[in-house]
Parts: sequence; C-alpha cells; structure tokens
Amino acid sequence: MTPIPVFIISGFLGAGKTTFLNYILHHQTTHKIAVIENEFGNTALDTTILSQDTPLHITTLQNGCICCSSHGELEATLSELSRQLTHQEIEFTQLIIECTGMADPGPIIKSFLINDIITETFQLRGVITLVDALNAPYQFKHFHVTQAQIGFADLILVSKTDLLENDAQEFTQQLTCMNQRAEIHPIINGKIDLKLLDQLDGFALSAKSSFLCQEVSSNPLDTQVNSFVIKRSEPFDINALSLLFEKILHNFKKQLLRYKAIIYIKDNPERLLLQGVNQLYNSEFGQVWSKDETPFSEFVFIGIDLPEEEFRKAFNQL
Repeated sequence: MTPIPVFIISGFLGAGKTTFLNYILHHQTTHKIAVIENEFGNTALDTTILSQDTPLHITTLQNGCICCSSHGELEATLSELSRQLTHQEIEFTQLIIECTGMADPGPIIKSFLINDIITETFQLRGVITLVDALNAPYQFKHFHVTQAQIGFADLILVSKTDLLENDAQEFTQQLTCMNQRAEIHPIINGKIDLKLLDQLDGFALSAKSSFLCQEVSSNPLDTQVNSFVIKRSEPFDINALSLLFEKILHNFKKQLLRYKAIIYIKDNPERLLLQGVNQLYNSEFGQVWSKDETPFSEFVFIGIDLPEEEFRKAFNQL
C-alpha cells in the first residue's frame, strides 16, 4: 500500500487553523481526507464548526493536547486508522492532524519517525504553521510555544496582515530569521493555493541542489528561536563530521528543533542527505554528483538560542 500523506496544522489560538482546514475540506477535490483534531476540554468545539456533510473521517481526541499529554492516544489512533485501512473498513487518501493552539509539534513529528507501524502506513509530508501577524509579537514574548511552532514549520501561513499598521515585510523578515527553510505566504480567510500542499515534502531526504533558504542578516524583533545556514565547498571527512554531529546532539539536545543537510563527503561520488528533529535524525547517500555540478555542502539549523558563531567555527575546523 502506498503510504498516506500526512500534514500537521499548527498555530496559536485564533491564528485561523480551523478556517484554513475548512477551506481545504471544501475545495480539495483530488483527495478523500481524514482529520484528527482536538481541543482542550470535554467538548470538541471545532467539530461544530467543521462541515458535517464533507466526506471525511474525523477522530476527536478528548482532554488534552495530541502533541504532549495525549501523545500515547495519538499513536493509538494512528494505529487504529492503519488497521482499518488495511482491512478496508475505511478509505481515505490524505490525513490532516490539527494541533491545539498550545501544542508543540515536536512530539507528534517523532511519532512518524520512530513508530514502525505508523511509518509503514503514513508519510509525513510537512508541518504547516499559521501565525497571527497582528498578535504574534505579544504571543512570541509571553507564549514561547508559538516560537517552537514557527521553528518546526515547513510552510508558514500568515493571517491578518491586512490589519497591520506597518508593512508586513518586517514581520516576514522576523519569521525568516526564525526559520530560513520554510516558505512564507499570506493567507486571507483561510484561502491559499492548494498546490502548495501537493508540493510540500519537508521530511523527504531530497537530493535537490539546494534548500533555497532565505538567508537574512539580523532579526528585527527579539525571539529565542533562530536559524542559520552553513555552506561549504570543501569536502568533509565523514568520521570527523560524525563526531561533530554527536557533539552537537549532546550539547544542544534541548535547543535543536530541526536541521537538514546536503553534504559533500571526501572520496565519495554520492551526496549525503541528512535531516533531523530534536535528537532523532536519519541519513542516506543520494544521487551521484553529476559532471555539470560543483559539489558543495549546505546545512540549515533551527533551534532555540543556537550559538551560530560557535557552530560556524566548529564546522570550519573540520
């Protein structure tokens, strides 16, 4: 069975997650969608907002956050969906998980990296984070989970830009500083080009030539989450690089959110592809460098107060 593509929708309270989800359910015509969604409290209020006549399967998780305290319940739900798919008791071709507004997406991502039953049935395609441009500066300061939601994202959708007194460019620059690998798009009333979802593949070990990161020089606002890109033209010794990554994972285990790399390895014709979430990572050799290519290495790190200069110095010493 071809794995079911999965998208995680994240974002703080009031950012527009349910409006966005409703738009997908009404306008997506190529997929039959299943939804896992939850909110705090005994009543799943969002099920009264979601259209009841839309062809989808909704599993509502009660009492808590699927990314945190209800982590075990989420895995049980995914395993049950996998069983029902296998026995043809239900049918769907895409799964969307809507996190509650206070959720850190990290634990839910790990479910798709370490659980064999889940990974056989489902393929995580990306984290989509909605952010309220009007209230985000206050939320970044008082609710640090909002920063983590930006850091884990593959696609950032910015709502309420029309309500800003100043130009949205400065705010977009701040988001880029926090996550240089995510695409950023405005969203109005939940509407986006749904091709963005079809093109999203944030957890693939891609052999594309570059991550096309949007490098910036400084963060206009004060946030703890930061990101940076390290590029290099000289090849790495694989043993020395492995030791450095072990050191990074040990020293910054509480700070790393996501990281990804295309790596030029000495005396190896293939590029090494690497990606990770927190301390979990996987790597594999990909395509051979072609005669028309100049081999290179490119790393992108996203985390909480990661010391960029310390990282650059460590890589330069290899």
